[in-house]
Amino acid sequence: MKTTTGDLPHIPVEFVVGHAQAKKTDGQRRPFVELVKTWAEHEKMDEAGEAAIRRMTEQQKADAHHMPKEFYQLYRAGEKAEMLIQILRKIEDVIQSDAEMWTWAHVMRVMVDENILMAGVSPNRFDTIVCSLIPGKGKDTVRKNGDYSIMRDRSKTYRELSSIAYLNPQEASDKEICRQIAQHFAPIIMRG
Repeated sequence: MKTTTGDLPHIPVEFVVGHAQAKKTDGQRRPFVELVKTWAEHEKMDEAGEAAIRRMTEQQKADAHHMPKEFYQLYRAGEKAEMLIQILRKIEDVIQSDAEMWTWAHVMRVMVDENILMAGVSPNRFDTIVCSLIPGKGKDTVRKNGDYSIMRDRSKTYRELSSIAYLNPQEASDKEICRQIAQHFAPIIMRG
């Protein structure tokens, strides 16, 4: 691979495309689109450039190298990021199969309580994040899956919810569902 004057390797177009796909808005992607367009014209490869630009301007995509900033830093790179993506995809399979009573609202509660996801994330943004990590996941399918009122009371974590069903049956059910989901995150959760 050719190097630049400072011995830094050239940036591959695929890296630029992946970086642009991780951006949330068209405005944030625009400089990368312009860069690829200009490079494709320079190389007289307009058709290949257009294909790359189409990929950059589609729905936001993320991978272990381009994780959304709403995740705690520990989960935004390397092995932890890769494992997190795999866990979310397994959870998607369980939710889609209806094998458990899990919802994405419960998943969000666990991720916030376990310091995987920042607490200020809205259900709409959570929808965008999950859809960017799961190929083929349609927009709004996360936001509309579950009762996000579970996120309102932040005075206690899901572990502190009542497990006594006759006192508070909904809270006891939510606690059990969150506990089941948390078991899937166990390999990456750091306990202090």
